[in-house]
Formats: sequence, structure tokens, C-alpha cells
Amino acid sequence: MKIFIGICFFILLSLVGCGDKKGKEVSEVPVIRLDPDHVDTLKVSDYFSHIDGFVLRDSIFYNIQGFQEFPDKYIMVAADNADLIRRKRRIYVFDKEGDFQQTLGAVGRGPGEHLGVHNGLQLTDDSVLHVLDNTKYLRYSLNGEVLHEELWLPASVRLRSAGTPIYVWRDSLIVLSTSDARSGSRKMIRWHKRGADTTHIFDIYSLKNHRIIHSFFPRKEYADLILCNALYEYKDTLCFYYDKDRIIYQLSTDRAEVRYRLDKGKYDRLQTREEFMQVQGKEVPYRRIDFEHCNETDKYVIGSYYFKGKFYIFIYDKETEITKNYRWVNNDLLGTGTEGGIRWFNWNYGLCFKQDYLWMIAIDWIKVMGIVKGRSTAEEWERYCEEHPDFIRYYNELLRDREDEEGWDTEVGSKLFILKYYFK
Repeated sequence: MKIFIGICFFILLSLVGCGDKKGKEVSEVPVIRLDPDHVDTLKVSDYFSHIDGFVLRDSIFYNIQGFQEFPDKYIMVAADNADLIRRKRRIYVFDKEGDFQQTLGAVGRGPGEHLGVHNGLQLTDDSVLHVLDNTKYLRYSLNGEVLHEELWLPASVRLRSAGTPIYVWRDSLIVLSTSDARSGSRKMIRWHKRGADTTHIFDIYSLKNHRIIHSFFPRKEYADLILCNALYEYKDTLCFYYDKDRIIYQLSTDRAEVRYRLDKGKYDRLQTREEFMQVQGKEVPYRRIDFEHCNETDKYVIGSYYFKGKFYIFIYDKETEITKNYRWVNNDLLGTGTEGGIRWFNWNYGLCFKQDYLWMIAIDWIKVMGIVKGRSTAEEWERYCEEHPDFIRYYNELLRDREDEEGWDTEVGSKLFILKYYFK
């Protein structure tokens, strides 16, 4: 299975507990060291060879959760509305020119329809799309044909899990995840503790038997804590960072094995829900590291965290076992230098990983090109235009749109510029 898991998916998993943990002793596993006191500037060319870009047109969407390229099309999972209550995650299809073609599977309760995509962009090697909503499991071909449809949760089944379906495993198992609101209010504290003795963050549900066959990470282990956790997939393996243990686990159907350990140094502390409530609205941030996102390639484990309200990136090199922490980004390949670097190179705008490259959304391409032009002499800008004709073509297209459309908004428009960074 291949899956891209975007920003809102990680928010869904922001608070978690832990269950059956097996495998290597913690002392034997590689250590990822997060250290905001010793940071550097990430030079993009140190990790990437070049960048491509293109525009997606004629469809308004929000909060990209997954993105993938095919020989004749691009497919993306994103929300259709900015409103958190009204939004539905849908599958958008664009041709290779970036023009919107269709959505796969209408939103509804009828045959072949779904009530929103809960499991991100999940495909098998034969390019079959797997879709989970609150009760249905569907499989689509890339042209939108419904290949399979069933109720994963029949009306006759009473499920003890409060989890949301987030992943299809081996066509016969569904991973359910319980979401916990990140709140320290008295009401939320009472609600959180009420089900802590009986619920888990992950339940493995059998489609064949319509029952839960295994559970991980009981909530009673972290009922009083605010945790910052993350889930990602690496080569068909679900990996989960559990903040309480400071460990990245790899999950199988019956166990959670230790994969990496995180060392936060002197800023390694947890926050209780009571503490969280007490500091709301105050300007004194906790001197602790809040883990944000994580993903992995064959060479690196790449992630982000917040410290004292500031955004940091870490890159762990698997071969050297060295972690580098970055506070700034010098995008020398794009030509912007350090200006706006961390803003345009982070997870908040839909970063999606593959083995050989990653996708990133350029929020305001006109401003990006304006920075490049402003830093260049006339001769340098002319050479840049010759070396990056696609960048300039799309730049000019967006400039024309801004001139033609009254009230044009670069951040919420009908066109979106996507960058493709190629790992070395």
C-alpha cells in the first residue's frame, strides 16, 4: 500500500497512548536527537538535486492530505470546504497539464458514493484506490469505476471502539484511531478520563469477522497528559511516534516494535492537561519540545517540532546516525536564499513524501518569484528565466490572473502551484 498522510490527518492523531510493545530493547535502537540549542541553516542543495513545478487549475480545495503523480494524471485528496464542520475530503483528478478533470466517487450515501475520505490517498501497486468513510469500504480504479463496495461496519455490529477508520490493511483489516481533542478544559479533562480504562488509540478490525482482533496504546496510560504524536507510513509499514515513550514504533497486526528513540535532552518533559489549561492565553511558553510531524525515506528520517513557539526541522541520516537540527532554510535551488525559507519549506502546507522526491505547495508563487527577481541582477534574472522556463511560464500565468480577477487571493484561489523536490 502507498499512502500520503497530510496535515489534518496528523492533527487527528495528536494525542495518543501505548499498548503491546515488543522487539529491540530501547537502548539498542537508533537515537534521533532533537536539540533547539544547536541549530544550523538547511541548505536545500545538500539534500536535493533539483526542483520541478506545475500548476493545478480550476478547482478550489483545502488542506491537502495526499498527492501522487501518474503518467497521465495527478491525483490528490483534499477537503472541499474551509469550514472544519462542513468539509468533506474528496479525491481530485487533474491531467498532466494541471487542469481539473473530475472527482472520484461522489459525496453521498448512494451506491458508489462516500461521505468523505478518512484514510488519505491509499493505493495498491496495481493503482487501485482504497476509500474508507464512517461505514463504507470502497475500491476505485483510477478512471473512477467502482471495483468493490461493502459496509465495513454493518448496522447489526456494535463496535466497542470509538475510533475513526484511517487505513486499510491487506484488504481484510481496518485500522481505527481514536481522536482526542487537544484541550485542557475541565469538561474535556472529565470527558477524556471517562473512557480511558476501556479504549485504545489503535484498534485492528477484521472485515471478515466484523470484530476487533487487537488493540494498541490504552488511553489510561496518558489520560492526564497532553501529548504530541505522529503517524506515517514507510514501505507498507505503519510507524507511530508515541510522545509518552519518546519512541517511534512500527506496527504490525499484533505488536508494536521499537524503531527509533527520540532524545529531547534538557527539554524532555510532558505537559499535563491541568498545566495546559493554566498557560492558555499567557505569553510564557513551556520550555519543552512539541513534536510535530515525521516521515521517512531509505536515507533519512525527516520531521519537525516546535520549541518556544518557533518551528524547527530535523533530519536524521540513517547511514551516519547523525541528527541535524535546522531553524532556517537557504533555498539555493529555488533562488530565494534564506528569505521566507522556513515558511515555504515546512509541513504546514501539504508536504508529501516519496522515496525519491517530495511534494510541497508554494503558497504564493508570485511572491516567491518576486524575491528571486529582487535578489538578481538583470543578467542573473535573464539566465534564471532561461534555466527555469516552467517556473516563469506559471509565474506569468498567475500574474495575468491577478490582473484579470478582482479580489484575487494568492492563498485561496482556483490555482495552486506545486513544487517537486528530488532527493540526491
